[in-house]
Amino acid sequence: MAGSDSGRPPLDGTTLKTPSEAPPKARSAVPCLTICCHADLSRIGERAMLSGLMVRNPVEVSRLALTFQPVGGGTPRPLEDPYVSRTPLRITGDLRRGLQIDYQNDDLEIDGAPVSGAGGIDRERLKRGVLLELAGRVLMLLHMSEGDDAEPASGLLGASDGIVAVRREVDRVAELEVPVLIRGESGSGKERVAQLIHERSKRRDAEHVAVNMATIPATTAVSTLFGHARGAFTGAQQKHVGLFERADGGTLFLDEIGETPDEVQPMLLRVLETGHITPLGESRERPVDVRVIAATDADLEQDMEEGQFRRALLHRLAGYEVRVPPLRERRDDIPRLLVHFLREELETTGRPELLASAAEDEVARLPTQIVRRLMNHHLDGNVRQLRNFARHLAIASRGLHQVTLEPQLERMLDEGDSGPSSIMPPPGSTESALPPPPAVPPTRRPTEISDLDLIAALEANRWAPGRTAAALGIPTSTLHDLIRKCPSIRKAKDIDDDELRAALEASGGDTERAAADLRVSERALRMQLKERRLLPG
Repeated sequence: MAGSDSGRPPLDGTTLKTPSEAPPKARSAVPCLTICCHADLSRIGERAMLSGLMVRNPVEVSRLALTFQPVGGGTPRPLEDPYVSRTPLRITGDLRRGLQIDYQNDDLEIDGAPVSGAGGIDRERLKRGVLLELAGRVLMLLHMSEGDDAEPASGLLGASDGIVAVRREVDRVAELEVPVLIRGESGSGKERVAQLIHERSKRRDAEHVAVNMATIPATTAVSTLFGHARGAFTGAQQKHVGLFERADGGTLFLDEIGETPDEVQPMLLRVLETGHITPLGESRERPVDVRVIAATDADLEQDMEEGQFRRALLHRLAGYEVRVPPLRERRDDIPRLLVHFLREELETTGRPELLASAAEDEVARLPTQIVRRLMNHHLDGNVRQLRNFARHLAIASRGLHQVTLEPQLERMLDEGDSGPSSIMPPPGSTESALPPPPAVPPTRRPTEISDLDLIAALEANRWAPGRTAAALGIPTSTLHDLIRKCPSIRKAKDIDDDELRAALEASGGDTERAAADLRVSERALRMQLKERRLLPG
């Protein structure tokens, strides 16, 4: 059993994260320009590292100045778009004071705002990334990057620092016989990372079995995971092979591990510790050789403190942890993924030619404004939401010569704009400030947030912890600390059954509405409803 004692000390997270051999020295991040939209869509993702950037050594960007390198190798080329001016845009500065942009022309937009002249980008905004648009044809992201040139791994698309770091983690742990816990927001690609770990492990030729724990009723969870004998309970007319036995010799992926029923958690812990299962209705244990990979978008530490998840199980599952970053932390991957998904969807709808590279006298097939607005959208559904967006785009563009937004997508982008970076004049400059769009919420100290501020933010975000933390500019863990200390906020587990039933009845079974009425998060409410067997349907 992967992760069992097997007569030797178990490999835990501390052992793996501090190996005897020192890891390779991390590359330093430097300013970088990444092409996000271009008439030649094959060039999306190419980048120019601005490592030599200095006040006295400006970088010039124009139609023929500055070459961009394809990720994974290839011949560097300038932008070469005939609509982009030969007049150079100049970038100067340093990482201590920020960067400065000087462009004496009228076809530059910075984060969607037309500008001409000089302006500065502070260090914090550079970390998030600033969008530069030339001639309405070429969109580039000015951001910080380590510039790893490794070819993207099969099935794990992207070349951002965040996704490159995930690939390194996968390579580091794939062949080790330890359990892995994958953390990340909903839709960020955790299941694909689990598949990649299996494909690169010694178990690659055996079965990879996946199950979403949130979909297994508590009443059948034991049988589903461990199996049952014939006659084990009423209706058990034949033997059932559980998921652990099906995955024997291979990998078992337990998605949404935080939803594991209380009564199943000790059984799962015992299997991880001993490598043996006992099907329902049987008295003898049987060995299984299974590597367990789990995934969650939940705060398991918070669940552990509230008694909803066992500490020992968390420690056993987290033999090694891999964090999958959300798309907002790897914005330079959004255009790459969008074009990839668009090509797939257009193939399905019979219009693959729509994304052919535009000729010099044609309007670009993928307008820069769509890519720009998408990159400024919060995308709380991450890669899953981006794929759905691409599907809508493909369907809306049937019969047209250009990718087009439909009203539904327009509304989505209008409602979810996270606000691009702000621009400021360089220190000591007499130039007027470039028009600043809405800024991202600044980071705040917990002591600056009163109970009234906290409750107002929770109500505005329908008591969803992730969105509330982002709105307040604090980590989710800090938000949970504030909630615990606030006497005016109660937890879902403290609400009695009668009040839960009344809220469900009043909402017509809509748990989101019921959660808002009860002033708790929907996830916590659903967990309580599931545990108490009150969930409708």
